[in-house]
Amino acid sequence: MPAFDDGHGVFSRLCDWFKARAQRNDELYALTRSDLALMASDLGVTESDLRDVLPKAADNSLLMDEMMIQHGLDPDRIRRLCGGLARDLELTCARCGAVGRCRSELAIGVAVQNAHEYCGNAETFDELLAGA
Repeated sequence: MPAFDDGHGVFSRLCDWFKARAQRNDELYALTRSDLALMASDLGVTESDLRDVLPKAADNSLLMDEMMIQHGLDPDRIRRLCGGLARDLELTCARCGAVGRCRSELAIGVAVQNAHEYCGNAETFDELLAGA
């Protein structure tokens, strides 16, 4: 597990780090290949994954945390105990095409009931609950 993985969303922290240093969205593409490779390696993802998810990861990580909470899971505990699984959950969430539906359903409290219709992490959340 990377040294900076202290229980907060890996991609959320990475986005915060990058946004603090970036003036424009395209600065990710200005990184040298070795810088990008190092960042991806530290996070345990591919360079392609990093390029795909970084721009939207912070927002989706917040939705994922809320989905976990509404499922009865503790996002910080999951990250602390299952770092690799948490990264997989975050990648799935960052690639989600149903962000609007997720946000709306979380806001009105029906996301858990409908999650299997659109959430790529729904089954994993169920498995985590079964094992809790």
